[in-house]
Amino acid sequence: MSKILTVDDAPAVLKILNLVLTTEGHDVVSAPNGMEALKILESQKFDIGIFDVNMPGITGIELTGKVLSDPKHNGMKIIMLTTESSEEMKKKGQEAGAIGWLVKPFANESLAKLIQQITS
Repeated sequence: MSKILTVDDAPAVLKILNLVLTTEGHDVVSAPNGMEALKILESQKFDIGIFDVNMPGITGIELTGKVLSDPKHNGMKIIMLTTESSEEMKKKGQEAGAIGWLVKPFANESLAKLIQQITS
C-alpha cells in the first residue's frame, strides 16, 4: 500500500482522510498546514500527497510546486482537496503538478477509488 501525506487546516477533514485511507491499508501522516508538511517532507518520502488548496501561510498549490520541484520527491503524486471547483483553479493545480482533484465534501468511496486509480 501507499505512504500518504495529508495536509489540511481543518482537523475534521484530516480525521476523515486518516480513517478512510488507513482502512484501505495505507500508511498516513497528517499535517495541519503547508509549513508543517514541508518539515515532515525534509525527513520522509511519500508516494501520494493530498493537499488542501486554501490554507493559511502556504496554499496547497504552492506546496505542490515546492514539493515537486525537489528531486527527492520525484514521482510523488499529488491530489488537490478543496471546495474550489473552477476550471481556472484546477488549471493552476495541474500547472503546479497535481494529477487529481477532489472536491469537498467528498464521498469516502470517491477518495478510495481515486487513490486506487493513481496507484494502479
